[in-house]
Amino acid sequence: MKILHLRGALLAAGLAITSLASSQGPFQVNGRLKAEGSDLSGARAVVYKDGVKERVITTGLHKFSLELALNASYIIAFEKDGFVAKKLSFNTRVPGDAASKGFTPFDFAVSLFKQYDDVNVVVFNQPVGIIRYDPAVGDFDYDTDYTKSIQSQLQEAAAQVERKQKQESQAAAEAEKRKAEEAKAQAKADAEARRQAAAQQAAEAKAKADADRQAEAERLAAERAQAETAKRDKAREEAVRRESAKTSGPGTTPDPPTRTVPIAAQGKVKEPKVPQAARKSEPRAPEPVTGEDGRRALEPTMAEEPSRMAVARMNTAVEERPAVEPEVHETLRNEDLIVEAAKITTVVRLETNGVTTEYRRVSHKWGGVFYFKDGQACSQLVYEREALAQDQLAGATPRGKLD
Repeated sequence: MKILHLRGALLAAGLAITSLASSQGPFQVNGRLKAEGSDLSGARAVVYKDGVKERVITTGLHKFSLELALNASYIIAFEKDGFVAKKLSFNTRVPGDAASKGFTPFDFAVSLFKQYDDVNVVVFNQPVGIIRYDPAVGDFDYDTDYTKSIQSQLQEAAAQVERKQKQESQAAAEAEKRKAEEAKAQAKADAEARRQAAAQQAAEAKAKADADRQAEAERLAAERAQAETAKRDKAREEAVRRESAKTSGPGTTPDPPTRTVPIAAQGKVKEPKVPQAARKSEPRAPEPVTGEDGRRALEPTMAEEPSRMAVARMNTAVEERPAVEPEVHETLRNEDLIVEAAKITTVVRLETNGVTTEYRRVSHKWGGVFYFKDGQACSQLVYEREALAQDQLAGATPRGKLD
């Protein structure tokens, strides 16, 4: 039972021992160092001999060996930043006849744990174990009386550390769970934003395509109207030309009358001078007769042919049209506001003659605003023209949630 209590105390202090076959020479110790939840980077083992620092070991601490001189007092301190330091005391003083027999190498393991603010670690200011020569066994072993004196403190500190580690593990698990849930929610929100953005882009593309088709249809209609107008103008000009031809009669336009000049007004015509010899050989022309021309000249006759087209008569009768009574439809309007963590949704429902139309305006915290009509994406113009304008129409009756 004494040995069991000793081993329990050593395990509580993070130490373990192993017995090996005996060997000759100085006292040899074989140590192993472990840092819970971390590696050994930055860890060190500081060896003090008779109160004076002898060496510092920084590498190979996961498994190392030391040869301690006999008849000396050693302290080996194991340290790492952020962890509670632990010390082991080795008293190598032995009787003179025991040194010739040799000693069994002493194996131990030290485990360092993280330092917590609310865990009492005063007990670790002193060595967690003292190893000295035991005459009863003729070899080195733990000082059981010392171990018993600090056993309760070591167990209490170990229990506090275990509780802190458990709390830390639970907090880490909860933080990881929250992180996973937040990542999942963010991924879902991003997917919804992408879906709504895609729907908005599709709606805008459709609206643009409809506008392009409308513009093309208007252009074609304008071209057809222009062609019809040109055709009608050409037909009108052709009709006017034919009517003008019928009015002026067949043939070409008559020549203007010939102007006759009286002979008396012409005056005497001088005869050209002819050589004397030529005059004798040529016959003598008769003398011209002066006076007015008695021939009758033809005067053109101008007349206007009456039009063969009857003048159109205007019908001044007024046609009576039947009176049409305008149909009046009552519209019930219901508006709700849904506030969520990542978005705010305005729902407008219009009910006319038993038919309900639903409009939604979804405003996201990241800045995106989208509009829907009966579950389908629509433009802001449609939402404002139909959903918001309805509350100003004559006959529109707003209805709240409690109606």
